[in-house]
Amino acid sequence: MARKLATAKAALPFALSEAFRWLRAVLLREPERREAALSHARANATPGDPAAVLAALDDFARNQRFLMNVGNEKAPLLEQAVRKAGPAARVLELGTFVGYSAILFARNLGSEGRLVSVDVSPTSSRVAAEMAALAGLGDRIEFRTGKSTDVIDRLEEPFDVVLLDHWKGLYQQDMQRILERQLLRPGAVVIADNLGPMFGDNPYLPWMQARADFESDYVESHVEYQTIEDGVLVSRWLGT
Repeated sequence: MARKLATAKAALPFALSEAFRWLRAVLLREPERREAALSHARANATPGDPAAVLAALDDFARNQRFLMNVGNEKAPLLEQAVRKAGPAARVLELGTFVGYSAILFARNLGSEGRLVSVDVSPTSSRVAAEMAALAGLGDRIEFRTGKSTDVIDRLEEPFDVVLLDHWKGLYQQDMQRILERQLLRPGAVVIADNLGPMFGDNPYLPWMQARADFESDYVESHVEYQTIEDGVLVSRWLGT
């Protein structure tokens, strides 16, 4: 209880600031958040430079409107996983938003590598595709629009890295389906974001930690661009 109260107290300034930003955007008739982020990246990033696009998104999230990207603090977890998998790795991302983590992954892939990024929102898929093109990485990413459960059932080849960063209540259900469909390569790494106290008790966390076919490590972190406690579960599949 004390931990949850501390988290709520830490989150209050963020909530008030975000409410003010939202009201300002409405009154000034600013573009929708994802569209505004894309415009900011186009205005401030050098085309073909992934690092510049990510930096522009970080700047937008800190100084204009919050973005629920994985953020720069957690970014090394994603890049470490895909680098270990190698330049020809196959990556599955559930939760596209504006393409931040897609760019993180794709800039570490070679020409034979592939990322499949899934989002239920057509706007997110389109904005992310344009963001990836701005970064010069569009040819390495396949954006699919639809419910994660439906898309998982249409996937054929297994993956080396999986990122769960969509609706939190779908983590366990979707991971179970990925396992049933044998969509993990030996030694695959599964990264699940936003498992800290701010997001409530997620059954995925104890479920995955208790599994004998995964070796899991809970990494303490913070909500993107904030000082609010968060956590990421990094799990390596021990099955074959």
